[in-house]
Amino acid sequence: MWWVLGFGWMIYSYDNHGTPLLFWLILAFFSYRCVLCCPSYYTELASEAEISSLPKYRHEVSNGDVGQPDNRACRMIPMGTNDKDFSTERILRIGNVDCCICLCRYEDGEQLLLLTCDHHFRSTCVVKWSRLKATCSLCKVLVSPSLKSG
Repeated sequence: MWWVLGFGWMIYSYDNHGTPLLFWLILAFFSYRCVLCCPSYYTELASEAEISSLPKYRHEVSNGDVGQPDNRACRMIPMGTNDKDFSTERILRIGNVDCCICLCRYEDGEQLLLLTCDHHFRSTCVVKWSRLKATCSLCKVLVSPSLKSG
């Protein structure tokens, strides 16, 4: 409804020449809404090859020290398909063990994918997300750096 009303105002102000500032204001607003606020119109989708090239990790929950049972730690164990840059284990804080796409806690042994921005998600969630948008769901960085040059 607001689009129809705004478009009507824009045409009216353009035809009557009485309010040229209103015309340019509405045109600027429409341009802002279309270009900046709707990135899905110009976002590429990630290919299967780009998704499969992301570093893979296995989520593991350790029980902590014997004297401190509440001191549990979560780790991301690299899987064999990662290259040498992603072959080190990562420690996760307890508050950082949720998938921000589906909002569920990681299960022990679950496969995680690490994006180029260092955000991690469940592999099933990031595959579904990347088929809709090729950006990280948190920071909007491209999933694969090869999309920038493409």
